Amino acid sequence: MRALLARLREAAAQGSPQTRAAAVEALGRAPAALLTLLDRYARVPDAGSPHPDRCRARPAPPGGDAPSSDLLGALVASLDPDGRVRQAAVEALATAGGPLPAAASALRAVDRVPQVAERARAALLARTAPDEVPAAVGVLLAVGGRRRAHGLLGAYRSVLAEPARRRAVRALAGHADPPVRRFGVELALDLGEYVRGDLLRTALHDTDQVCRRLCAQRLLELDPEQAGRLLWASGAGVRELAVSALPADVPATRLVAPLADRALMVRAQARWKLYQRGEPPADVYRKQVRKAARRADGVPGLLAGLATGLGECGDAADVELLAPLLPDPRAMVRRAAARAVGRLARPCELVPLLAPLANDPDPGVAREVFRALARVPDDVPPETLWIGRTRTEPAVRRLAERIGAARAAGYAQSGQSPR
Repeated sequence: MRALLARLREAAAQGSPQTRAAAVEALGRAPAALLTLLDRYARVPDAGSPHPDRCRARPAPPGGDAPSSDLLGALVASLDPDGRVRQAAVEALATAGGPLPAAASALRAVDRVPQVAERARAALLARTAPDEVPAAVGVLLAVGGRRRAHGLLGAYRSVLAEPARRRAVRALAGHADPPVRRFGVELALDLGEYVRGDLLRTALHDTDQVCRRLCAQRLLELDPEQAGRLLWASGAGVRELAVSALPADVPATRLVAPLADRALMVRAQARWKLYQRGEPPADVYRKQVRKAARRADGVPGLLAGLATGLGECGDAADVELLAPLLPDPRAMVRRAAARAVGRLARPCELVPLLAPLANDPDPGVAREVFRALARVPDDVPPETLWIGRTRTEPAVRRLAERIGAARAAGYAQSGQSPR
């Protein structure tokens, strides 16, 4: 930051117009956190950088939009340790348009000098252009934890909530920066900008999990019947909301997919749905595991999810149902069965059931095997332990080493020598 700040000061004071324009363009594309870091380091003198007085750029003259060269000078001056220079820079930035002056005004709105902060705040609240609002909001979110920023983001939000600012709100909701976009989506939802089709599309296909969840919550508030469509959303958080929104008397067969979901939170929500009406989830799991195991052409993900769920809520008697899945040709099913057997089996059953899978070609299966065998380190045969120590996967080797260390500690306490 000190080196970058020195280069910016030098460019603002002595750089060519091309250099200054390139600096303005680069700063306009930079994350909001960069300005806050530059502001922090501008207060600390650095012996290795040019003295601020020798590289101090004059702020852009007021009256009309500032060209890019004067804009760089105003921006660098807004980071000056002298409050009078910062106040003059704020006056100059107030006459310039674009994202960078908006971001700089937002930064100076939390200035430690009240006169600078007051003038910058007034200039910030007047910036509502669609290209300026995301830059200003990004900085406000970055400095939101400061004491001097109390109430500033709320005041700016109130300005954006006016009907004439809908284009700016849509620009926020479509911004690439995740915090800015989440702020924009939340604001758009509060203003009723999204119709049900927009809510459903965002909840199903959006790339940001927070935006997906916000839109799913609003959609389910408006139309709880959409829960069935949200069960197939890509986000686990949305699927969890959809399961919780299902009616209390939903048939158990409709909960099969959530019970076998790849996300733990969705499986837990589906089990809670059954617990609420007094139906043991383990019984549903057992029935569905038997049904899925009989279908040779069934979906492996369904059988694997059911085995995983049964391992989370079953008991030792279910090992008899899960053990036939251990030699399944599909690695996903073997992995889930090994995890479930490792959780439910009695200690005396772990080695006979899982030790033959120590050399499984799938790394996930081997990892689950040695994680389960860590429950009974003294019972693990030396040849099984040797297989774990010589596998190529680091996670499996670490588990095998822990088993070996536990065996050695047990022998040391008993006074015996290991085989």
